Amino acid sequence: MIKSNLLLFLGALFFWSATWSIIGLTQVNIDLDPSISVFIRFIIAGLIILIFVALTKRNLIFSIKDHLYFFVLGIFLYSGNYIFFYNSNIYLPSNIPATVFCLLTIFNILGERFIFKKPITSLTLLGAILGITGIGIIFFNDILNFSLNSGTTLGLMFALFATLSASIGNLIAIYNKRNFNIPLLQNVAFAMIYGAIVAFLMAVVKGSEFYIPVANLSYMAGLTYLIIFGSIISFLCYIRFIENTSASTGGYIGVAMPILALIISMIFENVKPDIYFLSGLPIALLGLLLILKQESLKGNI
Repeated sequence: MIKSNLLLFLGALFFWSATWSIIGLTQVNIDLDPSISVFIRFIIAGLIILIFVALTKRNLIFSIKDHLYFFVLGIFLYSGNYIFFYNSNIYLPSNIPATVFCLLTIFNILGERFIFKKPITSLTLLGAILGITGIGIIFFNDILNFSLNSGTTLGLMFALFATLSASIGNLIAIYNKRNFNIPLLQNVAFAMIYGAIVAFLMAVVKGSEFYIPVANLSYMAGLTYLIIFGSIISFLCYIRFIENTSASTGGYIGVAMPILALIISMIFENVKPDIYFLSGLPIALLGLLLILKQESLKGNI
């Protein structure tokens, strides 16, 4: 089980780390509402999984209560989460939202404490404090110059809301494991489809023009990666991983993701990290690694 969980963890981490730059380079800053890009990504990914479920003759009949669960999970994990992250990439280089995503671990720990009554150990608390301190150093200049009119600040707020939405989605997925135990493929497929529908409705409410930029080869190549590797494979690995372990353990993908995302940003986006980023990131990672150590002592990873 431990080896299987490690493979699931590494699979989600590896394929997700590249998505930050791919979104920033190919999916935003074009004449297309990010909500529509989220809709296209997850409606196709969800339907592909659903077709596979049908072809393999697995159960597709679920109760209204189950579909309500799919709908709520879709809102937080596949709609709100990504609409916020896509918008954050309009204002920020991809390594910054990836770093904010470090807070997922802390949000998940607090969520499991208050919802599932999971105790917080002293090592976990120390790790959380270091993590928050590191994030504060990274964004020290932005905190000093906080302004709702600042594009950077707006991007950070989008990234923060996205991380919070993802955390709520994680906790909902754990709730499924404890109360519904819906099979993984159907769980991911229906939630993606409902999340995509919500994203589409948001675009309709905003009066956004709907089209697929098929002539934009960069957009289509990025979309293809995001559907296959950044959605289908990554989420199947991730949801199974947190079902096998816990939501807080799932947040540890944020431990390594900022480093990989930064390397990718430096290569493809010409990002040059400043002294605050270089000083704060090791502190944030140390905090998250302490939490990781705590979970490894429990045998989860």
